[in-house]
Amino acid sequence: MYLINMPAFFNKNYNTVHDAMNSSIRKLGVLQTNLDNVETIGYKAVNPDAVLFSEMMKDMFRDESQGELMHTGRNLDLSLSSANAYFLVEGEEGPERVRNGSFYLNNKGQIVSHDGKELVVLDKDPEETTKLHHTSDLKVNAKGEIIADGKYYGRLAIDYDHRAPGQIAYVAQGKLEASNVDINTTFMNMVQIKRHVDTLQGIMAMEMVLDKSIVETYGRNV
Repeated sequence: MYLINMPAFFNKNYNTVHDAMNSSIRKLGVLQTNLDNVETIGYKAVNPDAVLFSEMMKDMFRDESQGELMHTGRNLDLSLSSANAYFLVEGEEGPERVRNGSFYLNNKGQIVSHDGKELVVLDKDPEETTKLHHTSDLKVNAKGEIIADGKYYGRLAIDYDHRAPGQIAYVAQGKLEASNVDINTTFMNMVQIKRHVDTLQGIMAMEMVLDKSIVETYGRNV
């Protein structure tokens, strides 16, 4: 998406029309991003009104509703029962929250996310030498406890937003949470905003023609 540059000559109406057009164009960009991520596991749609605020506040305008759970059958495809719960992975500056529960085993026998970050597993016995293998019989129960080849391996770390007293997010093995982007609603919003942009472009074009005519007729000091 490209923002509209202010014309070299403009009257007092240009500022309002110009700002409205660029705001609408940014909203189209947000909606396009939502569509681009419709197949991204755990992706949360962003409300296009978020573009009116800073990037730091952007997450406040995400649709945090639960996406549909898709059955995959893979033993390291995991999902959570609560929309405000997150898996934790090891980031460069500490644990990071993720909703994408598509995990894998790396060549070190570690459970990692799609971008290679190790899943945080609690209660691991430091003296236990059990190493996970691609052939391991891995079971993850509803409490997030990992059983590898019949032995307890550890428990998934789960973090929460605004956790209610006693709230527990259960883990489903062999399922992934789909994006919660509503394609039909997103397309309708894009059509409405595009029509709005077209209308504003028409207004600006008329204003420019009028101003040019005035300048050519009476000079630039009018």
